[in-house]
Amino acid sequence: MTKKELSQLRYLNKEIELLKQQITDAEYAVETYMAHDVVSGSNAMWPYQRKTFHIEGVTVPDFEKRVKRLRNKLERRLEELMEKREELEEYIATVPDSELRMIFALRYINGLSWRQIAAHMGVLGDGSTERKKHDRYLQLSRNS
Repeated sequence: MTKKELSQLRYLNKEIELLKQQITDAEYAVETYMAHDVVSGSNAMWPYQRKTFHIEGVTVPDFEKRVKRLRNKLERRLEELMEKREELEEYIATVPDSELRMIFALRYINGLSWRQIAAHMGVLGDGSTERKKHDRYLQLSRNS
């Protein structure tokens, strides 16, 4: 696994949230394009009394089908992203050293900076030590 692949985890999480919002927006769009109106008419049979009728419908032909296709497309993409995220998280879980595993999790799953990682681990400093441990592990795992 490379640093670049691991750094995608932060963006995968953001993209997943974005897709979830887009799916919600697509479902809301169907409701906003529903037309509602009131018309007046009469009974079909005698006595012909004047009445008001409430009518509603979709203002754009096949709009619901388009929204459903869009929602399905977004959900397929969401599923792909979730699988990729699981793959990266599984890799982090396979890191044998507890300290390194914590560094990887804080960096890629929680999205913390090196300084924040050092503080979270109770170490004073700028996080350069944690970054070097991280880089060394990736270098060694690539060479093996």
